[in-house]
Amino acid sequence: MAYSDFIQVKRLRGELLLSQKRNRWGCTLTTKELIFQKPHISYHLLLDDIIGIVPFRPKRRTRGEGWNDQWENPDLSSSTYKITASRLTIIRRNGAVRRGQTDLILPLNQRFLRYFQKHTDFTALPTDVLL
Repeated sequence: MAYSDFIQVKRLRGELLLSQKRNRWGCTLTTKELIFQKPHISYHLLLDDIIGIVPFRPKRRTRGEGWNDQWENPDLSSSTYKITASRLTIIRRNGAVRRGQTDLILPLNQRFLRYFQKHTDFTALPTDVLL
């Protein structure tokens, strides 16, 4: 198998619904979990642990603040969302860490959101204002 900066997902819970890989991030949705991947790190959330997903507008940093991340120039086909979860597992190459209630800020495209809405019991509410 070829080397990848992404940590291989060994087992998926539930049935695979959607898997996307774009440049420096990947997202996998099953009927039971959401896995978000960046190089050398994966975030695993059980759908039952997700409290909510809301649009999020990241604060723009000014030049010289020392911030150099791929979210600064996001994929134009994606919008940024804040996922609040009661639990989260962070997997790095050197091991896994479980976190309690936390927020995860992610770029999610409309295709992913349609699958998420269709295959979960979450209710989509119209939002006029970004938080």
